[in-house]
Amino acid sequence: MDVKSFSLKGKVALILGGAGDLGSAIAETFSAAGADVIISSRKQENLDKVAAEITAKTKGKVVGIAGHLGKLDTIKTLVDTVMEQFKRIDIVVNSSGSSFMVPLTDIEEWQWDNVMNVNVKGPFFLLKQIAPIMKAQGGGSIINISSYMGIRTEETLGVYCISKAAVLHMTRVMAKEWGKWNIRVNSIAPAWVHSRLSEPFLKLPGVNDRMLAQTVIGRFGEPDDVAALALFLASDAGKNQTAACFPLDYGMLT
Repeated sequence: MDVKSFSLKGKVALILGGAGDLGSAIAETFSAAGADVIISSRKQENLDKVAAEITAKTKGKVVGIAGHLGKLDTIKTLVDTVMEQFKRIDIVVNSSGSSFMVPLTDIEEWQWDNVMNVNVKGPFFLLKQIAPIMKAQGGGSIINISSYMGIRTEETLGVYCISKAAVLHMTRVMAKEWGKWNIRVNSIAPAWVHSRLSEPFLKLPGVNDRMLAQTVIGRFGEPDDVAALALFLASDAGKNQTAACFPLDYGMLT
């Protein structure tokens, strides 16, 4: 395989949750591969900091545009702003996420709504808006970051598990409906990745050791592992891959 097939030169990539550990790792990898990158999350100051750090490393074009996937009015504004500044969207990575460590019997409606709005509803309506743009351009690549907990369950994270299962099936439905437009839609389902999002759960008494014992390699991954898979799916290296889920589970699903 020609390594040039991994190049993203001339592409425009929008990364949701771009100020988080996974999102920023993906943004840096895409920028290093030649893409113009837009990162989005709720707080502009966090985005500006991450964008400056990545630009200093890659010398690429990385900008932050604030938006909230839980609020549909800001989704349209986000897409309109990206199109005004970049004129196209070739790649979208949905890396946003919300969760609560609450048993199903104790979950409150506002918590359910928060998780579903950020993890499922917001991404759906954003991708619905972007699909016609990609169609007009002749195609594109959409990558949804799900979770191994969309495949199996974990106690006290039940609503998160439900939402990530929805993301996996949403990926397949979109891939089937939009494939005729050369829009590829895939998902990555990481297990535990060392990040600010996972640390609160892993630091609970006994949890880290219990989770490590379920792997077959005795270790968890890093955000760069997710970024490597995302690069494959975003680039021509993965041009024939769609409707698939790529677990990064260290053998936990065996």
